[in-house]
Amino acid sequence: MKFVERILNTLSFGEKWAGGICFLLLTLLMIADVSKREVIDKVLGWTLEATEAYPNTGVAGLIGDWSIYIAESIHSGTSSFLEWMGLGGIIWAQKLSLYFMLWGGLFGSALASAKGSHLRPEIADKALPKAVLHYVKIIEQWVISIFFLFLAYLSVIYVLESISLDEVNPVTEIHLWKVQLIFPYIFLSMGFRHLCYGIFPSLIPSDINEATEALELAEKELSESNSGGKR
Repeated sequence: MKFVERILNTLSFGEKWAGGICFLLLTLLMIADVSKREVIDKVLGWTLEATEAYPNTGVAGLIGDWSIYIAESIHSGTSSFLEWMGLGGIIWAQKLSLYFMLWGGLFGSALASAKGSHLRPEIADKALPKAVLHYVKIIEQWVISIFFLFLAYLSVIYVLESISLDEVNPVTEIHLWKVQLIFPYIFLSMGFRHLCYGIFPSLIPSDINEATEALELAEKELSESNSGGKR
């Protein structure tokens, strides 16, 4: 069981880093996109205006023709560079950011499953006896595992079909199957994780229900404030 626990911890560690890298790249792409649109385009625009007006200034006549030649060269180079880059933000940045957001979110869902912080109805927890609840949780892990492994099977078929169709995103020019590979991995990872939980129930993480905890904390603080007011 220790070996299985080590595998699951390594899996979670890798997914944590992969998700963090995805969101880091997403942030850098958004910064580059905004910088291109709000800073670089404006600076290049000012450069074009200055170099275009320079030959008609008194400074150009005073310094000589060689300065005009340099200004025209800068104008031509800036114009060509701006035409190559295009106006506005980076065209492919937004689409690529969506891919990184998708990958990061899916890695996050796998981590949520590993920590027991996923959403889960708690009706059975309160209705069933505690002696039976332990076995219900084990059955729950098997059901979840089968569900995710089935989704992994369907996603593999989906990716293979995308490969056969040779689908390419027209903006990023990336083959879509390369982006879609995340689905078989995540579903397989979550299916394997819950299968291990079903086989080794002691590895099942404690359920983290942040909404319930926040409600209980608020009720506790309210009761303490009311008791303090009565004094």
